[in-house]
Amino acid sequence: MRRVGALSVLCFVYGISLFYRGMISVIAPELAADLALGESGLGLLSSTFFISFAIAQVPCGLALDRLGARLTIGLFMGFATLGTAIFWMAEGYATAFVAQVLIGIGCAPVFTGAMLYIGRRYHPEQFAYVTAMVIALGSVGDLLGTTPLALLAQWLGWRNALLVPLALTLLAACGCLRWLPKDHLSADKQPLAHMLGGMARVVTVRGLWPIMPMFLASYAVLMAIRGLWSGPYLAEVFALNTADRGTIVLAMSVAMALGTFLLGYLNKRFRRTKELVVVSALLTVVPLLLLTAHPGAGPRFAMGAFVAVGLFGFNYPLLMSHCRSFLAPAYQGRGMAVLTALSFIGVALVQSVSGWLIERVAAMGLAPEEQYRLLFLLLAAILAVATLAYGFSRSEGSADQPAPGGRMVQVAGGR
Repeated sequence: MRRVGALSVLCFVYGISLFYRGMISVIAPELAADLALGESGLGLLSSTFFISFAIAQVPCGLALDRLGARLTIGLFMGFATLGTAIFWMAEGYATAFVAQVLIGIGCAPVFTGAMLYIGRRYHPEQFAYVTAMVIALGSVGDLLGTTPLALLAQWLGWRNALLVPLALTLLAACGCLRWLPKDHLSADKQPLAHMLGGMARVVTVRGLWPIMPMFLASYAVLMAIRGLWSGPYLAEVFALNTADRGTIVLAMSVAMALGTFLLGYLNKRFRRTKELVVVSALLTVVPLLLLTAHPGAGPRFAMGAFVAVGLFGFNYPLLMSHCRSFLAPAYQGRGMAVLTALSFIGVALVQSVSGWLIERVAAMGLAPEEQYRLLFLLLAAILAVATLAYGFSRSEGSADQPAPGGRMVQVAGGR
């Protein structure tokens, strides 16, 4: 029962984090008008969450290994609560920027902490499946950031709509501190400099190198659509209102939840993680190419393509499961933090570059339909190149063990 209660809390907190990742896509047109933001500014504002999230992985990784998930997640969520309050009061880009930074920092340890908790309490063969379950159940938060947020914003305005996640975030922080169990941490506390060096050494693990491009690209491509451009695309190309946009994004979010659970189940059943990642990535490229060929085919066509991207695009738990076999247990908190940071750096880069692209081609006089044709082509190309690099990775590896003096050496083995 204690495990069920802890997983319930993690699902709730993860749902809050997912809400913040995707909320801007639904209210983007209204937000841009109210804060006088262009496409580039909108892209930068959305990417700010992911940049701060990525940078915060350094203190999060250290805190998770030293303090455990309960204190780290609970205390950091206080920053997200403060950031939401500031966003509610924002009158311009600068204030909204500060708010996004604080929200990103506050949500930074949530997923990494959840994976660390699962990794310490469940058998390795159950890791991807249990993680996928947490993601699938936590996706309710992502769903709240679609039609419910759109309807609430349409009724109360986007500012007052944020009062609901503000209250839920505060509740999530208190829930973590109250109901998550204490971690059984080693009494041998490593010096801070040594722990920082351990994070840096994660990047030197050669078995991870072919996997890293997929960390940079996979979630970034998914969130470029779900987290930013789905709303503007549906508004500018098809003139859909807030509620109609929210309905289509809701369908994509439901597909993401179902797809995450499906990929986790298939991985548990067949134990072919690498092959499953490759197939899921290729099945994500296909609808992106269809959108490239027919960007103005209609809202139903766009919804079908978005649903397909959501169904196959969130292979992040599989990637993390793949990487765990290359990391020694003592380095898993920091290792997961580094890889999570890499993933969110990819999101920030893709959102910033895509915002610059849309603004540039709009200035050249291209119609919205042609602007988004180039966007979908860019996303498909990014994911295809990452999939090609990932194909050279080993299916699994023996964990890289820290040698005397803190140096990491790779144990022979793996395939």
